Amino acid sequence: MRRMVCGEERRFLCFLGYHTAAYIFDDPQIHTYARNWFCLIDTIERQMGFYALRDGRVATFAVHRAPNPALPADAQQAVRDTYSSLGWIVPQALAKCPVSSQVYYDQVAQIEISQWSRGRVTLLCDACQAVSLLGGQGASLAVAGAHMLAAQLTCTDSIDAALARYKQLWKPVIADSQQAARRAAAWFLPASTLQLWLRRTLLRLAALPNVDSYVATALVGKAGPTPDKLSQSPAVHAR
Repeated sequence: MRRMVCGEERRFLCFLGYHTAAYIFDDPQIHTYARNWFCLIDTIERQMGFYALRDGRVATFAVHRAPNPALPADAQQAVRDTYSSLGWIVPQALAKCPVSSQVYYDQVAQIEISQWSRGRVTLLCDACQAVSLLGGQGASLAVAGAHMLAAQLTCTDSIDAALARYKQLWKPVIADSQQAARRAAAWFLPASTLQLWLRRTLLRLAALPNVDSYVATALVGKAGPTPDKLSQSPAVHAR
């Protein structure tokens, strides 16, 4: 659908320089380690996290810097090769890495499209607004964006005007979130020993009262206006 509205993906896919992987596996020992916690092991340009699922399995999430957006032919082997030196419980988890078809593996990217609609077809959520995992707000922005679109379709005289107003009001919110995600990239996956030390220190300080909100603002930006408040802005004429 996005290709029909906007053309080839390469025109608006913005690769941020990272690859990510995730999979689920069974390991009672690691499940015990990760119970009630999100366990993270990191180093320069790589990190892997673990959390225990209620059904007794363990979910793992990994990110590393990658100069090339092209994805590997064998995701299982790529994960094992990239993260094998991390230590702690990582080798044990890598031994449980399933076959490539059961591994989520993708590039970390954003979608930046100038045109959200064509005729009565419009794009929603990550199809036109992806902020990437660095932003950490994908689900919230998707729900809020859908709410914004529904509100404009309800209160605007024509579909064309509603789609134009939806984009006018919501695109700046998405742009701010994408910019915040790009700013957070160096913090998310440090490229030097100093950056790694600063990141770990900041995470420890985040446990202190009032510091957590400062850290959140630094990483994802200030909270934007709600869709209802944005909808009260002056109307825009469809073009």
